[in-house]
Amino acid sequence: MIETLANLYPVETTSHVASILGVCENTVKKKAKELGIEKYAKSEWLSRAEYIRNHFNTKSFTEIGKVLGISKNSVSRIAGQIGLRRTDKETSSVISRVRTDLIKREKRRMIFGLDPITNIKVVTNRPRIKLRAWLKTKGYIVADKKNVMYYPADIVRLHTQESRGTRMGLHFLPLPIEDQLVLQPAI
Repeated sequence: MIETLANLYPVETTSHVASILGVCENTVKKKAKELGIEKYAKSEWLSRAEYIRNHFNTKSFTEIGKVLGISKNSVSRIAGQIGLRRTDKETSSVISRVRTDLIKREKRRMIFGLDPITNIKVVTNRPRIKLRAWLKTKGYIVADKKNVMYYPADIVRLHTQESRGTRMGLHFLPLPIEDQLVLQPAI
């Protein structure tokens, strides 16, 4: 039994060894401790630790966790267990890169007219944003999609500015009738 325990305990689960030996798990743990037998690190843990070691200085804990399928807290715990620490410069570099990637993603979403994922304010085309804001002051209405502007029937249209806006990617449409009815009491 001791030989079986010595062969299986380092590589198998305690419950599996206990079932093979026909004893309870506590007995297996106690005898293994008496004999000085320790479990080997699991190969999955070792591969995770190796990945963390290789990418620790260039990727955030969240990015590493997504690749490995574990939480960022688990990444932090494993990094601590293998003795990894980031310097202030490395931490700053990772944070800066992650923020830059996030801003680029938000800009792409804005260009394609998608809603933002974060609250980061991203301006991709300042002249278009300024023109849109100025047209709003003149009575134009911005649609849910930020590249569409409506003009109510009762305003004087600014054709020169509209054509400039069209070249910048804005679209001008008449305000739908049902929206005009809702806006009348508010004005």
